[in-house]
Amino acid sequence: MMKQIESQLTQVLQAIGVEKVEFSTPPNSEMGDIAFPCFWLAKKEGKSPTDVATELAIKFNDAFAKEDMIQSSLIKEVKAFGPYVNFFLDGAEVASFVLNGITEEGEQYGMHTEGKGKQVVIEFGCPNPMKVFHLGHLKNLVTGESVVRVFENAGYDVKRVNYQGDVGLHIAKVLYGLQTVPPSDGIPAKGGTDDGQHLTMEEVTEQVRMVSSRILKERVAFLGKAYTRGANAYEENKDAQKAIARLNEMVYERDSSIQEVYTTGRQWSLDYFDTIYKKLGSHFDRLYFESETYERGVELVEEGKQKGIFVESDGAVIFPGSEYDLHDRVFLNSKGYPTYEGKELALAEKHFTDFTPDQVIHVVGKEQTGYFQVVFKALEQLLPQTTGKEFHLVGGYLQLKGEQKMSSRKGNVISGDELLKEVEEKIRQILAERGEDHGLSEETIQKITGAALKYAMLKADVSQDVAFDMEESVSTTGDSGPYLLYIVARILSILEKAQNTSNKKQAIFNIQSSITPEEKKLFLLLATYPDITKRAVREYDPSHVAKYMFELAQAFNAFYAVCPVLDAEEEVKEFRILLIKTVRDVMTRGLLLLGIETVEKM
Repeated sequence: MMKQIESQLTQVLQAIGVEKVEFSTPPNSEMGDIAFPCFWLAKKEGKSPTDVATELAIKFNDAFAKEDMIQSSLIKEVKAFGPYVNFFLDGAEVASFVLNGITEEGEQYGMHTEGKGKQVVIEFGCPNPMKVFHLGHLKNLVTGESVVRVFENAGYDVKRVNYQGDVGLHIAKVLYGLQTVPPSDGIPAKGGTDDGQHLTMEEVTEQVRMVSSRILKERVAFLGKAYTRGANAYEENKDAQKAIARLNEMVYERDSSIQEVYTTGRQWSLDYFDTIYKKLGSHFDRLYFESETYERGVELVEEGKQKGIFVESDGAVIFPGSEYDLHDRVFLNSKGYPTYEGKELALAEKHFTDFTPDQVIHVVGKEQTGYFQVVFKALEQLLPQTTGKEFHLVGGYLQLKGEQKMSSRKGNVISGDELLKEVEEKIRQILAERGEDHGLSEETIQKITGAALKYAMLKADVSQDVAFDMEESVSTTGDSGPYLLYIVARILSILEKAQNTSNKKQAIFNIQSSITPEEKKLFLLLATYPDITKRAVREYDPSHVAKYMFELAQAFNAFYAVCPVLDAEEEVKEFRILLIKTVRDVMTRGLLLLGIETVEKM
């Protein structure tokens, strides 16, 4: 609707010699619904913007008198407001247009077909087994899930994949840390000093078997402590560095002496990750692991070296990115082991073997920007089928408000599931203070928790850093996920009381002469929902949907404050019930694109 109107207005402006056409929204409804700023035109003509606006308004009104110039019955009036020409839309026509359009499209409203016949692989999540699922992984998971949904909404065949680092130095640090277990970990003493003990790998294997009887949370915490010990030792002790380097070789060699410990610890981590995925409503079509890419990565680098794509440098094999205004990166280290870059080549090959993607989207933090630029350039030469199809969706950081960036090496990291738990506890506290904690199911509390976390991350532009504010995020007022759920729950409560069975067309017909500004605002916002979802997929940014949801919720609140529903006259009541039903449907669909499920009560 808005595109039709703006297209017709553009034609008129161009017909009278205006070359540059941009529209904006007036600050309040009393000043109209669409505004054309005259600053650029005034500068070109050497006049004041106010005078130009006055002249243009007269020309527009003359154009309205000519039916061949503007056919839209939606435009009711044109006025000059200072340096702007503002257009007023007919509320009844807008209501009829929007409601008829939404009714006709039904559940397809806001969905698109631009992705029909196209396949997209979206890689997100990507935690490392035997390490903490940290806040960065949490944001990555939430962002990736929403990106998947906006692409599916546009008709794409989306394949969800998760690439996890189950080999590498971090695994070796865990293994080393397991060999130095302090008495506080509850493991029977094997000898050693008061500071701890150094176990053989056979003793570590027995130790892991004992810990296997504990609950998953304790098993994962056990691995986390081991990683911290190993990581600290690696930085502080040269002997530890040598021992960890050897353990790293053993991991790549699949040494039998470490296999039980390795596979058991890896599975604990994967089980732990699954609990988080389920809580946040995510799942994957394919899990990839570095352990299945490193051997093929070596082969691909060697093949590339034969073709002159990679070159030797100081005993390692690098891609000379400097030849492409990038930077050089190592793909095989001096010991012949593949780096992340080398393994990435094999992963890309698997993506294009397992699927037939038109694009592969890597949802990864901004710190990896340079990494992907080099990898993609190398892939273009080594695997030409990937050219133009690899895309790095740059993600921002997630930190707690007031906190410094945290390190899992130092052991002071707050994990993603801990933050999830803290948000849930805070929501329970708020509900208890209201006396509502016994009236809501566990499922509802989980949904409110998910809404608080997800919306806090998704309302910011996808590449923007987020400082998570607990108080703001769990509030049922203001710009928060629980506030959006509260609006939907409020609408559901009104509809339950109304038990409306009105005829939709009759409701529209009877109300044509008395649309309020608040009602018109809602209709205009509802009309823009398809464009919002289209913009979200084209810009790879779910924040457009999140911001729209908040704007729509605010518009509903403004409407409900001055427009009674249940106490209105019958014809008005039926019309307004139809309107809020539409708001409910659009909000429900939009929130689902963010991975947020609505609740019946708040």
